[in-house]
Amino acid sequence: MYGVFLSIVMAGGNTLAEPVVLKRDMALTQDEFYRLIKKTVADESTLTVDAINATVRFPFSNGEIIISLGAQETRKIASLAIKHILIHFTFQSLSADEIKSYLYKFDTTFQKGGG
Repeated sequence: MYGVFLSIVMAGGNTLAEPVVLKRDMALTQDEFYRLIKKTVADESTLTVDAINATVRFPFSNGEIIISLGAQETRKIASLAIKHILIHFTFQSLSADEIKSYLYKFDTTFQKGGG
């Protein structure tokens, strides 16, 4: 899923020299995010949470992952109201495989119902 994107940004090395930034608009609340993000890391004590700036950072492999949350918004579709936030991922000093590995864990942790 992320292979093509990461292959393009790799530009030839195993570990990316420049940080890789991804953005996602996700249907969840900030409370849900803070509750679930703990399940995406092996050791919860490595998480640094800055609730004032809506940022979480933690070491991953030989690099670091920083996740910043945008403002909580509500999307209206007819009479349905869905809360959502824009999430910015910054991957520093990680290889494409390491980024894919974390995103897989993140996606399975944050997956909601359906098939």
